[in-house]
Amino acid sequence: MQGEASLLRACQQCYLSLFNDRAIKYRVDHGFDHMEVALSIGVQRMVRSDLGCAGVAFTLDPETGHENIIYITGAWGLGENVVQGAVNPDEYYFFKKAVRKRNIV
Repeated sequence: MQGEASLLRACQQCYLSLFNDRAIKYRVDHGFDHMEVALSIGVQRMVRSDLGCAGVAFTLDPETGHENIIYITGAWGLGENVVQGAVNPDEYYFFKKAVRKRNIV
């Protein structure tokens, strides 16, 4: 899919998802007004999975809560293999004061 028409169609499908059976039942069960529910749509340019990697960066160590640590995981591809547990991502720890005003590459 590409082009403006495809993008608009995909956005319409997102908005329509607010009114499928499951979404309506959830709002009824939890007392939400159908017309007060908000939705946003993020549009991103696709990247070439053969040229880069996907990962997650934490601004502190998620295990210890240490606030001076940046924790980054990454693996080649778009990230689906990491999410599915098919690969173990690389892990990187950075001391914030050591990387201040520098790019982490």
